[in-house]
Amino acid sequence: MILKRWLVGLPLKTKEAAHERLSKRLALAVFSSDALSSVAYATEEILLVLTLAGAAMVGY
Repeated sequence: MILKRWLVGLPLKTKEAAHERLSKRLALAVFSSDALSSVAYATEEILLVLTLAGAAMVGY
């Protein structure tokens, strides 16, 4: 058994895939919120790393 098939499962057939699609408006709302939250947390994480690196350099 291939690892990808075990983790993800079998691909959908074309008939089945039509029922799984999102409208453009719904897809934009669902997927853009994920990107926005990633951008919001990225700045905080960068500042955390820079703060720790700066504190380490003071003691150096």
